[in-house]
Amino acid sequence: MLTSRYQRVWTKAQDYAQRNYECLTKEPNLFLMRKSARFEMVRDWVDFTHRSSRKGLPGDAFAGSLFPDVDVEQTVQALETDGLALHLTLPADILQELLDFAYTAPCYGDRDPLLEFHINQQDEFEQQLGRSLLVGSYLDSHADCPAFQRLKNDPKILAIAARYLRTKQPQYLTSEISWSFPAPSDLYQQLKAAQVFHYDIDDYKCIKFFFYLTDVDEESGPHACIRKTHRRKKLVHQVLGQRCASISDERLMELYGQDNVESICGPAGSGFVEDIFCFHKGVPPRSKTRLLLQFEYTMNYYQGARLYT
Repeated sequence: MLTSRYQRVWTKAQDYAQRNYECLTKEPNLFLMRKSARFEMVRDWVDFTHRSSRKGLPGDAFAGSLFPDVDVEQTVQALETDGLALHLTLPADILQELLDFAYTAPCYGDRDPLLEFHINQQDEFEQQLGRSLLVGSYLDSHADCPAFQRLKNDPKILAIAARYLRTKQPQYLTSEISWSFPAPSDLYQQLKAAQVFHYDIDDYKCIKFFFYLTDVDEESGPHACIRKTHRRKKLVHQVLGQRCASISDERLMELYGQDNVESICGPAGSGFVEDIFCFHKGVPPRSKTRLLLQFEYTMNYYQGARLYT
């Protein structure tokens, strides 16, 4: 008889095989991308074939941008070099509108649509539930928030995405506003909450914008990134792809250099953009909550990108 440990491994392997089969049969282009884009040689070839797209890309006129002080070319260069560009700042009115949304709309515990609650009722909800929550997500309910729509369609945001992805029309893929709560967690829960170092394969090239909606310090679970790991990953980590999340954080930091680890703290409104082929994670909060907005652009749009992860 299989032990409980081997039973979990067997169940996980079956689930992995089933998801791969469904992806192959229902979304073959997504399946091909997921299996090939982990290899840097493939991504370099795709990047090379899109180099001509740099000419005539949108971004020469930024009237109405929420980020008048952001230099598009410097941001793109930082992404090319480090896989990370800092120093984006939300205007105060946009930040306040997003906070107003978060404090009035219901969110969903651990991204479960059946666990609906309001953030100011978290303690009572957790008592009724009989356990602590790690995450409170608004799922897709923020999509109609005017402040989010202004961000999503901001001319400099789109120009950064277009120039880095080398496409005239970057594809908006997904977004989320979510709380991260200080609560005890095991490795499995941290894996589910993206609180261990990993990288994402959502296209041959993809970037994500992040904005803190609350003050973030080391106690509130800052986002962490291992700079430069969007390129020159070890071959075994290219083969493993998203399964690299099973490698300990300590081992990855040892292999890629502690000096390259960036723990990003900042006041509410602070933002940054990242090539999500970099190893990254949300550090588990120790004593304070964190509210984060993130949204992603890719070269191509895949219908089932969020279903087969």
